[in-house]
Amino acid sequence: MQEAPVSGLVIRVTGGEVRVRVGSEMVVCSLRGRFRVKQKDLQLVAGDRVTILREAVTGAATGAAPGVATIETAAKRVSWLSRYVDREGKTRAVVANIDRLFVVTAMAEPPIRLAFLDRVLASAEWGHVPACVVFNKSDLAKGDELKRFTALYQACGYEVVATCATKGKGLDTLAPLIVPDGIYAFVGESGVGKTSLVNRLDPSLDLNVGDIGERTGRGRHTTSYSQLFPFRGGYMADTPGMQTFSFPGNDAGELAACFSDFVAVDTECRFNPCTHTHEPGCAVKAARDAGTVAASRYASYVGILAEINLRAKRKPW
Repeated sequence: MQEAPVSGLVIRVTGGEVRVRVGSEMVVCSLRGRFRVKQKDLQLVAGDRVTILREAVTGAATGAAPGVATIETAAKRVSWLSRYVDREGKTRAVVANIDRLFVVTAMAEPPIRLAFLDRVLASAEWGHVPACVVFNKSDLAKGDELKRFTALYQACGYEVVATCATKGKGLDTLAPLIVPDGIYAFVGESGVGKTSLVNRLDPSLDLNVGDIGERTGRGRHTTSYSQLFPFRGGYMADTPGMQTFSFPGNDAGELAACFSDFVAVDTECRFNPCTHTHEPGCAVKAARDAGTVAASRYASYVGILAEINLRAKRKPW
């Protein structure tokens, strides 16, 4: 005998096991055969909202035994963060239904990489995710770097917060951005301190923090899957530390729309569509030359565009 279907929130996906929060219960689920067939292209991730069906037997609600509950349907995602996985040749979702993404980068140790930051921000735009830029280890900034980088990304329309996880700096600004009932994700390269920030925001989480490798200056991968943790009435996602992040889209024409600073001027380009690379009369290139579009942002765009074009040559979509 089966109970009526109930709605739940995917908390963690590891291998074939899907943990779903239903009210105050955690239920271990498997994927029903027809779900696999109907939604074969959907990879469930933390943050997905699903309906599940449980067997009406003693102990079924505890989620102790895999297979007692099955996932029937998955709701359409409102927002999502995805990345292209080169070794698999396809796009993979990281977290779904995010209310705000915190993109964490360090001012040093490891060295700041604006190209990585821009890739994640573009991917967030592609998945309709509001993003906040977090410059951690702000005490290690050189000269006016922090001021310049803050101004750069604020001009692109992003909220920017400077933090120092070890000293607690900036947490009073960061914490109010996380409100009840929301889902939030922290993404960054290994070693930038994102897990330390999460622990500072809620010490009860006590997430594992890896050591920084002395030879590479980058942290080991201390998180192997995305997972939601309860926080202030909502959820925060701790995601794997990433050394690379490839833009998920396969359409080169979509990329420019994911750079908000380009959108403000590209309507003035002589040609439509315009790749903003070789065409004469390109307003984006003119803005770069004038300094109203940062050279680093334009370089990030060109780098991502080259990768998308290379993918198109390798595989028909």
